[in-house]
Amino acid sequence: MNYFAHLHIAAITNTSWVGNLLGDFPVDASHLDADLLVGWRLHQKVDVMVDQHEASVLFRGMERKGRRRFAGIIQDIAMDYWLIQNWTLFSPVSLDMFCEQAVAGLVKDKHRSPERLKNMISSLEYENWLSNLGTLDGVDRAIQSIMRRWKHGEHLQGFVDDLPNVINQAEAPFLALYPDLLDYVKQEMKKAEATHSLG
Repeated sequence: MNYFAHLHIAAITNTSWVGNLLGDFPVDASHLDADLLVGWRLHQKVDVMVDQHEASVLFRGMERKGRRRFAGIIQDIAMDYWLIQNWTLFSPVSLDMFCEQAVAGLVKDKHRSPERLKNMISSLEYENWLSNLGTLDGVDRAIQSIMRRWKHGEHLQGFVDDLPNVINQAEAPFLALYPDLLDYVKQEMKKAEATHSLG
């Protein structure tokens, strides 16, 4: 899952917006404030669960131009696309309202964010582009951003060349995976609450 799904999970679990994004940014977890650490840990668990889910294995094995080795990177972005496309299935809050809430929550803790995340939050303050992640252009921009930052970024070009097909391939895996993921995070939060109450 990419930024949008992690923000949705933050809202569902009532955990830190910034904390739930920190798993995608270089941080020293031992120096995080307690609320950010909860979000960071949840992000890590979500990534492992998604990576191991049978729907993800199916997606990574599909025939396409991009190399299977890097399909998980593209899956994360395509899953955000399908979450936005199917937003009313997963949230009673309107998409526009959620995007406003998410940005407001991120801005509130921007000062506790690493520099690259601060820059991302600033760009959201200037122009809230979260809902654009549910468009073909938004997916393309997200992949291009990774390609610019990552030294192996050129390996993602095949996915860009085949983008409409890649997005279509992700729809069924998303619909199979995301309800399971939401059940999983709710159970993880119940476990955490039970452990905290025993402590």
